[in-house]
Amino acid sequence: MEPFLIYLIAVNVVAFLAFAVDFFLCMRFPALDDSIVNALILDIFPVAGGTVGMLIALFVFGGRGRGHRMNKDNIAWWFLAISCLIVWGLVVAVRYGLVTLDAGVAGVVSGWNLGRLKILGVYLAIINVVTFVVFAWDKHVAASGNDYERRAPEARLLGLCLIGGSAGGILAMHVFRHKTRKWYFVWGLPAFIVLDVAVALFAHMAGLI
Repeated sequence: MEPFLIYLIAVNVVAFLAFAVDFFLCMRFPALDDSIVNALILDIFPVAGGTVGMLIALFVFGGRGRGHRMNKDNIAWWFLAISCLIVWGLVVAVRYGLVTLDAGVAGVVSGWNLGRLKILGVYLAIINVVTFVVFAWDKHVAASGNDYERRAPEARLLGLCLIGGSAGGILAMHVFRHKTRKWYFVWGLPAFIVLDVAVALFAHMAGLI
């Protein structure tokens, strides 16, 4: 078994175990769950490649304790893990020859498939309008009695941004002054734009766009 595969297996096992230990520690010491240091330590694992282990742990322990289900306290972990899963998925695809990249300068700036690029443009226009409208609706509900049954879950807002609607989300944040105090929106949406651009360039160099 080659070193790269051994590393991925090991880091995912360690990520799962680290989250399991954290879960039980937080159950024993609730204050630990609100610790920034604790969150930053766990953030290391998906960045290092332990995205699968982290996501499995989130599913296994989700809802079993305060702070260990998708909510305002840990939603950043979920989306960090998902984002890193995309990045590491692309790395694995290249490493094992599932896709071949034309990684030169010419491969980046030329050879774009205009037909598929137009389809991508239409998709991005639609998803950004939808994202803007959903942000606007959520702000309207929040300012009109804050009925949680009608609110758009943060996971939905972040999900729309992740799949290409970050520009609409950022515009709505500033137009309606919505989610501007949530650091994972302030920093997460620009990060999603970078990720989406990287994925688009990857797809182009792989000959898909």
